[in-house]
Amino acid sequence: MKVTYKRLLCSLGLALSAAVSSAQAEEKVLKLYNWADYFAEDTLSRFTAETGIKVIYDVMDGSETLEAKMMTGGSGYDLIFPGDTVGERLMRAGSLQPLDRSRLTALEDIEPGLQKLRTHYLYSSKATIPYTWGTIGVTYNAEQINKRMPDAPVNSLDMLFKPELAARFADCGISMIDSPDEVLAVVLNYLGREPRSAKPEDLAAASELLRKLRPYIRKFQSQPVTDLVNGNLCLSLGYSGDMTQAQRAADAAGKKTTFQYHIPREGTTVWMDTMAIPVDAQHPEYAYAFINFVMRPENMAAISNFTGYPTSNAKARPSVDPMMRNNPDIYLDPATFEKLIPGKDISQADMRARMRAWTKFKTDPVN
Repeated sequence: MKVTYKRLLCSLGLALSAAVSSAQAEEKVLKLYNWADYFAEDTLSRFTAETGIKVIYDVMDGSETLEAKMMTGGSGYDLIFPGDTVGERLMRAGSLQPLDRSRLTALEDIEPGLQKLRTHYLYSSKATIPYTWGTIGVTYNAEQINKRMPDAPVNSLDMLFKPELAARFADCGISMIDSPDEVLAVVLNYLGREPRSAKPEDLAAASELLRKLRPYIRKFQSQPVTDLVNGNLCLSLGYSGDMTQAQRAADAAGKKTTFQYHIPREGTTVWMDTMAIPVDAQHPEYAYAFINFVMRPENMAAISNFTGYPTSNAKARPSVDPMMRNNPDIYLDPATFEKLIPGKDISQADMRARMRAWTKFKTDPVN
């Protein structure tokens, strides 16, 4: 009996030790929340191999869902990837923790233009690190546009916002990003008005311009790449990454199609997706480790090459695909950065007014 009892104690001790070891191993897990396919294919596996920290990657289906999770609290995430204005609201609401700059290794490597833009975000600049970024501009099928108008003003919003010009491209397909805040900002700026305004007279002017364009808009969508490649669209107002993704897809399919992208000379908006640590993160130390890992130039370049979007580390540029790196409308010079319109955390009342104007534009019968 004594031998059995000792063996039992030994077994219990071993089991307890194994349970403790298992719990300790399970604790080394980073839970992050990001858009789908927003890392290079080996980013997470290389991070785990280097640090021993396993990553649980939950896919974000919308910024609204992210906000709701953070505002409610107890999300369980250690690292999230909010857009610039979302980060501003979350920090203002106390949902993010200020970052300890002494624990970050690549702050000085952030693109100077992005550093200046961050000063517009009074709250979130203390709690976020820029991740990927881009602009809203014009992506187009060069052959199709040239066929219809050899001297088309491809670096101007005139080709979209002047009805007589938009009409010339309607047969090959025009799309517009389904984002009221971004489109209205671009339209209002084009009209010489405050981009984020919700004044009735400003929204009326924007609505009048958009109303005249409605007959020529085939689709409202935020992901036009497939339609561009398949020939269902030839002109799109949308994200700068659309051109890169469309060109890669066309090349992979063996299609001799050339897509181009231009920032409109009249000015446009810029957006940033960022990295942030929730105020109730269980393992902020793992979040810091991940931020420092992805901010290395070689890792940022790999992410840029995979996603088709510029990343925030200026030292990554030499290793980025030349199709992006050498395009002055995608990787911008300091003078172009100065002309961009940053995001703005506008009031709910103003946002509702802008949304009503957008919804009316989209749903009104086409003339």
